[in-house]
Amino acid sequence: ILLLCYVFYRSQIFHNGTKFDYYFKYYVIAFLFILLSFISFFISKKLKIYSTIVFITILIDSYLIEGYLFIKKNLNLDTSKYLIYKNNTGKAYDKRSKFQIFQDLSKKESNIVISISPDKFLDDKNLNYFPLSGLSNQKTIHCNENGYYSIYQSDRHGFNNPDEEWDKDEIEFFLIGDSLTHGACVNEPDTISGNLRKLDNSENGILNIAQGGNGPLIEYATLREYLPVKNVKRVLWLYYEGDDLRNLNRELNSQILVNYLKDDNFTQNLILIKQEAEKL
Repeated sequence: ILLLCYVFYRSQIFHNGTKFDYYFKYYVIAFLFILLSFISFFISKKLKIYSTIVFITILIDSYLIEGYLFIKKNLNLDTSKYLIYKNNTGKAYDKRSKFQIFQDLSKKESNIVISISPDKFLDDKNLNYFPLSGLSNQKTIHCNENGYYSIYQSDRHGFNNPDEEWDKDEIEFFLIGDSLTHGACVNEPDTISGNLRKLDNSENGILNIAQGGNGPLIEYATLREYLPVKNVKRVLWLYYEGDDLRNLNRELNSQILVNYLKDDNFTQNLILIKQEAEKL
């Protein structure tokens, strides 16, 4: 029964029912355990002891074998990952932590910062305003999934765009989303917005106002703050079903973000706030 309660919590509360297919097998296992617990009342004590010993032995052995295979697989993957990167680029895989690369780069240049996503502020109840972008006009260290750290020069509003895109009279595509749209762990020309710029033959701009960790409410708030600034033809919302609803649950606890739902005229005037803050 405890296992069933835990599976229900993970499936229906933590993941909002979005991963029921994944947890279905655990529901089946939990119900089988409940059934076996009832059957145990009708079998001898000796048989129950033997059955329990066999079950626990199989369970422990299974986890030991799985742990061994998992460690072995990941060690091989790491080794092959480093070799593939070395063979393809002629460079060594960058194994530094984000803090280490920040320390190294900050010795050479002063305007280097680390990307901090808006969702990191969701548990802060003392905010005067809720930030929806990173620091503006800064060389920003993002992440490393491919052997190198993606680093981009943030635009005037703190997003991952060439700053001149904001000067264009008309915007062809306005992209909103989370880390996939933000351009996690690839350099700017290889992001979704960067590839759209390569394909688009018009003189119109393409702006990406996404940030890693965003859920639907932060994304909606970001649209409300920055969409009115430009003449936009199309908005592209890249939705990720893996965690967007879970993110939304956390975002609904922020009173500032909820104000965007309650009041159609609500705004934090973030563009003005950022300009005033940077004057200080």
